[in-house]
Order: sequence, then structure tokens, then C-alpha cells
Amino acid sequence: MTLPIKCRRTLKEILHHQFLPIRWNLPSHRFKLISEGICGLICLAVGFIVPAVAQINNFGSPYARFGMGEFQPLGGASLQSIGGMQAAITHPQWINTENPASLALGALTRVEMGSQARFSNLQTNQQSLLKSNINLAHLALAIPLGKSWGTALSFAPMSLHNYDVLGSGLVQPGGGQNPYKVDEYYTGRGGINRLFWGIGWQVHPQWRVGYGLNAMFGQTIKEFRRVFPDSVQAFNVRVQDQWSVLGAYHQVGIQFQPRPKAQRGSGTWGLSLRLPANLPLRQNLLAERFTLIAGNLRIRDTVVQVAGQEGDMHLPLQAAMGYWVENAGKSGFGLEGIYEPLSGWRVMGVADSMQDRWTLKVGGYRVAKPSGNRATDQFIYRSGLRFSPGGLRLRDRSIHEMAVYAGIGVPLRRSASVLNLGLELGRWGRLDHGLVQEDFVRVNLTLNLNDRWFIRRVYD
Repeated sequence: MTLPIKCRRTLKEILHHQFLPIRWNLPSHRFKLISEGICGLICLAVGFIVPAVAQINNFGSPYARFGMGEFQPLGGASLQSIGGMQAAITHPQWINTENPASLALGALTRVEMGSQARFSNLQTNQQSLLKSNINLAHLALAIPLGKSWGTALSFAPMSLHNYDVLGSGLVQPGGGQNPYKVDEYYTGRGGINRLFWGIGWQVHPQWRVGYGLNAMFGQTIKEFRRVFPDSVQAFNVRVQDQWSVLGAYHQVGIQFQPRPKAQRGSGTWGLSLRLPANLPLRQNLLAERFTLIAGNLRIRDTVVQVAGQEGDMHLPLQAAMGYWVENAGKSGFGLEGIYEPLSGWRVMGVADSMQDRWTLKVGGYRVAKPSGNRATDQFIYRSGLRFSPGGLRLRDRSIHEMAVYAGIGVPLRRSASVLNLGLELGRWGRLDHGLVQEDFVRVNLTLNLNDRWFIRRVYD
């Protein structure tokens, strides 16, 4: 498939799944419940991961070539199914890592583990191509520290660089010579992960504050090749650019709830800030000229070689503000706005095709029949909407992003745990001016285990 923005997707790269081992000590009377949940998750993970490794069409979007790559959702299916809102939300069964102030409330110890699958159709005005991507969504653990304190730890992929792009054209040498063909290849692999630790504090019956420390780490490898298949005189060029990043950034959050949550229709205002940071980065750059002999690559000389050059990645501010109104245990609805000045993003002092981005999110949930006795009466139905003009700007056009969400939460028998399934139908890109439009379906499956741990017993 040849795309007008000089890209053709092939099926080469397979994502490397990354798991964070979690170890904890449980009281014996709780071991059975948690072990059953873990066994269920293992079966669930095998169902997701084995097909992912077995198939060869596991790759990301061509737009992952720019900036930090293809951003991933940072939350479970319960939050993603309501549009991905998190700034103003505090829920006793959900783990909110985007506003640490929400960790102040919650009497239950919560464990979340999830996987996601994304199936997309890339198209231009002339052609289309199907692709898929299955990977780990996130792992999270939240623990109450008392009536007014709480903490959480989570791990999630933050962005992915996994693409394979080809563009073809003609070179006009001049001097009466015939034009000859040139092929340009863009490939990338790797990504950036996030390890989050946060703590929240209920400083007043109406106010909650929180702080989050985030470690960003990972490696991305980008390669560019220019090949002249019809010319015996021109040298082909290959450039490999490798980044390794390891650093930290900070989050602060605040939530204001004018009325007690037990009252009907109580609302909460929330503000979350990701503070700007310069993350230490190491770059290896290699540029070579080569020829192809019988299809085999033979290096002729090295043009540029820079090993271990140190610099930084500048991560700009992100501000999210939202409002959430909830009838506790029955329904909830809210909206949220996010602003990110991504035009200030830099790697080694160099900008990319990024622009300032704002995002609008709307969503809510409803319990089928809170007072009902049947299992289906406690099902939780969720829906949401997200729209953004996009953080990329190519050919003087914004690369739009939009999605609608739906989800369901199924409570597990005789426990406070929930199995959450989320569905996202989205669109990224556009068809005009020779650009690519990506229509995708993302399925997010999260197991949320909730129980009371670390209880001091009065009687043994």
C-alpha cells in the first residue's frame, strides 16, 4: 500500500510486552479470594498475549513517527469508558493516577490489571490497510493509609514507537538524464514507560490534595533509509537514531467537594497539573552510506557517528480541570478539559511537528438497578466522548483526534471486585491534502480486585 504522505505500512514489528512484578503478603483468610482473581487474570492474559505474539501484524500508527510517539491510555477500563476523565473523579473502587488527590479517599485496598487490543483501518483516498496492536494496559495498586490518607503505585506504557513506513518517488538528475526512482523507509520500535507513585490527603472535609512522582524510562530506535534501486552510481543512505531516557517529573492535584458525597447529586471540582520537566536523555546517532549487491547491504563509509551524547527531553506542562457530579452508588456524570503546550516539546533542543493541544472529555455511568437482587441489576454501564484538534500538525493541517466510548462493569460474586470491559471507537487523522485517516477500535479489559487488607484485629 502506497500512501500519499510517503508511507506504506508493512507487517514486521511485534510489541515486546513489559510486566512489572508485584509481590505482597496477604492474610491467610484473604488468600483464597485474591488467588482466584490472580488465576482468572492469568487465563485472561494468556488469551490476550498468546494471540499477540502469534500474529505478525502487531504495529502502531504511522503518526507514531513524530514527537513522543503514539500516546497510550493511562488508566483502567472503568475510567477509559467514561471518556478517560480523571481530574475530578474519586471513586472507592477505581484507581485514579492522573489526579493524586483522589487517593485520599477509599477504604478498600485495590489492585488493577488490564490489557488492551487495538484494531485499525488506515486509509487514503485510494487505498486502505488493516492493522492490529495488543499489549499490556496497566498494573496498579492502591492502599488506604487511614481515614484521610491513601497511596498508590502503578506501571503503564506511556507511548509507543512501532511503525514501518515506505515512500517512493522520482529524482530528476538534470543534464538531460532520465529520472530514476528513490525509495525512503522510516521504521521505529520501542517506547517510553511510566512508573507512578502518589499520595493523597484529605486536608478538610471539602478539600483533598495530592502529589505524584513519575519515573519515565525507555528506549526508542528510529531508522531512516534512502535507497536508489535503479541507479548504480548513487549511494544509499541509512541513519539510525537511538534515544534512551530515564528521568522523573512531578504531579500535583487538588479536588474541592462543596457537599458531602452521601448527598444526592454532590459535585466535585478537580485540577491536576503535570509540571514541566527536563528528562535526562542519551542519544546514539549513526549515518552510513551503503550499496545493495544482490539484495545484500554492504557498508561503504560512515558519514556521522555520535555515541553516548547526553542531553534532555523537555516535557511541557499539562493542565486538566474537570467537574464530576455523582449520586453515590447509582450514577455519575462529568466533563473535563485538558491543555498541553506540546509545541514546547524538545529532544536535544530540537522541536518536532507538534502543536499546542486541548482536549474535551464528557462521560458518565449508571448502575442498572441499585436496589435489585439479581446479578444483572448491579451491572455498571458507562459511556463517554473525547475530542481534540490534535497535537500534531502536518502539511499545515491539524491531525484531529476523536472517540466515543462504551463500557460495562460486571461485579464478581460475593466480593467487591469488578471485571470491567471498555470499548473505544475512534478516528485519528484526515483524508485531505494527502494525509492518512485511521479509524480504530480499542478494547480494554481490566480486572479490579477490591478487599480490606491490613486490618488490626481486636480478637484472634
